[in-house]
Amino acid sequence: MAKGYKSILVISDTHFPYNHPDTVAFLKACKSLCKPERVIHIGDEIDGHCISFHPSDPDLLGPSDELQSAIARLEILYKIFPEVDVVESNHGSLVYRKGKVHGLPRHVFKSYREILNAPKKWRWHFDLTLDLNDGTKVYFCHGKTASPGKLSQSMSMKTVQGHYHEKFEIIYWANPNGLFWDMRVGCLIDDRSLAFSYNNTNLKRPIIGTGAIIDGQPKLIPMVLNKNGRWIGKLV
Repeated sequence: MAKGYKSILVISDTHFPYNHPDTVAFLKACKSLCKPERVIHIGDEIDGHCISFHPSDPDLLGPSDELQSAIARLEILYKIFPEVDVVESNHGSLVYRKGKVHGLPRHVFKSYREILNAPKKWRWHFDLTLDLNDGTKVYFCHGKTASPGKLSQSMSMKTVQGHYHEKFEIIYWANPNGLFWDMRVGCLIDDRSLAFSYNNTNLKRPIIGTGAIIDGQPKLIPMVLNKNGRWIGKLV
């Protein structure tokens, strides 16, 4: 067997502090199930609602309180997952994107790690490619295309994306070189939060869950909810 990772857990978009209330308990269960050798946060680790380029809801937290609330929730995650690779995302990079609009260079800002009070083993990447134990490679990014299978076919390797909250799927395809797949891992947001009220008119709803890769194969892990919108407390 080729050298590479046997088990990788993917943390889907958390959008702290507007995450699903059972996010931490669910991810702890996923960790116990998968026993990951590597953990990848697929981006949108924080929401940044009040500094978004879109209108902010006045009934939500202001900039300082939102950031501190997000950090407090992340600090719980740091204890469970002391080593994580995070891919850059549209919400996670809002501070830098705002600075760019106003002509400020990145040098004047703190790093992602400093802003979020993260441990040294939390690392941020624009994107990431890893070797799997079946001899293939997998490419991680926040979200580059919603077209099923297109990213994997363009990259000619297995791929994982977040960003598309209503996409919770695995698309397989093959060529003479082998079998490939493209996995979209849904999200871990609180769909009832005012931060996501923009989505209320859409017929499709966010799918709450995450994903993993075991022995080179993708696995979707849904957070099954009861009638009150809370996790049932077990993985299916």
